[in-house]
This record gives sequence, C-alpha cells and structure tokens, in this order.
Amino acid sequence: MNLPVKRILVLSVLVLGCADLLTTNKILELGFNEANPFMQMAQTWFGPWWLIPKLGATFIVMALLWQSKNVHNIALVAAFLLTPVINNVLLIAGAN
Repeated sequence: MNLPVKRILVLSVLVLGCADLLTTNKILELGFNEANPFMQMAQTWFGPWWLIPKLGATFIVMALLWQSKNVHNIALVAAFLLTPVINNVLLIAGAN
C-alpha cells in the first residue's frame, strides 16, 4: 500500500469536510435549508454549534478510512464526499 497516497486521501476527507461546512453555512445564509436530515436535526439541537457533530463525523470517517488497507476504497469515499461540496457550490453559484 502506498502510504503517502493514503495520507493525502485521508487528509482530503478533512478538507472536503471543512469545505462542506463552509459551503453549507453560505447556503444557510442565502436562505436555503440543509438537505441531510441528520444535519438538520443537529442544527435544531445545537444551533450555531452544529459544526461540532459535523466535524466529529468527519473525524470518525477519517479514522475508519485510516484503518482501510485498500487505497482505492479510500479514494472512492473521498470522491463520494466531494459530491455535497459540488452541489453546494452549484447552489451558491445559482443563487448569485
């Protein structure tokens, strides 16, 4: 297994989690709603501190991915986590 590639992919999950958080906050500022029902619940329960469970989930995913021995699976998860970021960026662009 290629350890530098694994490190980059797992760190990319953190970057994507932060990008999702930032773009979601922008979408909420624009008056849209959170599409994920679990994050809607977190926003209701925690208010402005909803980012704690969001980032907590990101760190859990990172820890689980670090245990994987298949870099291709890690890349697949990272690509999947890019989807909400792209969606958020498209919503922001369409709103402006």
